[in-house]
Amino acid sequence: MTELRAIGAIILLLLACLMVVMNWTCVIASERNRRKGIQKHVSTVPLLSLIFAGFAHTLYPWTPKGWIGFIPAVDMGNWMLVIGLPWAIAKGMFKKGTPNQASEATSGSAPGAPPEAPQG
Repeated sequence: MTELRAIGAIILLLLACLMVVMNWTCVIASERNRRKGIQKHVSTVPLLSLIFAGFAHTLYPWTPKGWIGFIPAVDMGNWMLVIGLPWAIAKGMFKKGTPNQASEATSGSAPGAPPEAPQG
């Protein structure tokens, strides 16, 4: 039974490591695109490495388990969630439009409507 738990824990740890590598690859690809002027963002997957590592921690049969927490700690996807999300909210990146865009939308005619005849 211990061997099966060890094999399951190793598989989950490999999946967690795969998520870490994939997230770092996404961050590097997004940075390369930004430097080249390409407006394409490659998204990371937060918390998945933490979930895999958590399950591996429960399955791992031997006593020193503290090193398993290192895997989600080096995952850039988790750091994007912990640091990047509050930073983006504080900067106002999730607003629908700027105040100028909102006032232009309400003061003009409806989209698709024919232009008004000049008065004069």
